Amino acid sequence: MNKKHDVPALRPWQRLVGILHYERSTINYIFFYAVLIGLLGLTLPLGTTAIFNLLSNGSMYSSTYILIGVVLIGILIGGLLLIGQLTLVELVEQKIFARTALEFAYRLPRIKKAELSGEYPPELVNRFFDILTIQKGLAKLVVEMISSAVLIFFSAILLSFYHPVYMAFGIFITFVLVFVVALYYKDAVRTSIEESGHKYQVVAYLEDVAANLDHYRGNKSKMKEAMEKTDDITSRYLKARTSHFKVLRKFFASSIVIRAILMGALLLMGSYFVIDRQMTFGQFVAAEVIVVQISYAVEKLMTSMNTVFDMVASAEKLAVVTDLELEEGQEVNHV
Repeated sequence: MNKKHDVPALRPWQRLVGILHYERSTINYIFFYAVLIGLLGLTLPLGTTAIFNLLSNGSMYSSTYILIGVVLIGILIGGLLLIGQLTLVELVEQKIFARTALEFAYRLPRIKKAELSGEYPPELVNRFFDILTIQKGLAKLVVEMISSAVLIFFSAILLSFYHPVYMAFGIFITFVLVFVVALYYKDAVRTSIEESGHKYQVVAYLEDVAANLDHYRGNKSKMKEAMEKTDDITSRYLKARTSHFKVLRKFFASSIVIRAILMGALLLMGSYFVIDRQMTFGQFVAAEVIVVQISYAVEKLMTSMNTVFDMVASAEKLAVVTDLELEEGQEVNHV
């Protein structure tokens, strides 16, 4: 591959944003749905607190049934919003696929011959399959990860109402999450792109073998060469993938540490506040429900970062084709 492809004009993250930019209006609606779902998710701990306080008197009131109904309605509405959100995601995925396919079809016959020097055009088209990675990752990015971030944000605000000290934990979680992502982001993107590059080297070589089968049939030395060459390229891919996983493991470890600190500290402090009568037992139960929600949201957020890095690497690989210079008068915007 030409060296000019190794030094992109745009950063990998900017390329991904550029691909999604055309669907920004629909993605804004998806974000809005995520906010609503996050707010409705708080009906569970709030409803639990209210119901617990009513039941603490040892009897059932009509308002208890009403609160139970409100909690169930909140869960149902949240589920319907999630279906609507996933429908919008599906629409965006289809439009991204169609736009990329049309851009490839437009660009390929218009690329300058000099740009394809030393390249095998059919092999370059393999980069199109990276749009499938972006499609699959989109649902996790704009649904699961955004919903987790929204849930953490609103839950941290709600915790502060139970006791002002809890606000510090909301700030702590936000700071630590941003710090961890900033600390490992560059290494994660770099290793993901390296892994993807070796993957395409394997595919390119196997395609070359498939295109020249007559040279390999019955020729033991050529067949041995094919095995050795494939083994060499594959070993490089596995080495790059192992390096990438080492970075991902740091995200997984960080989520475990954050969850342990969060649960341990809030359980100890909550117990103290109840004994010191700064909180009611019902508030303590509700606060712990919120903490559990935050804990799982943190875990989902950190373990899903791999999807983001795969999407960024895929956007970079698509640029191998979309960055090639076109014939004069044939310029078109990037994907």
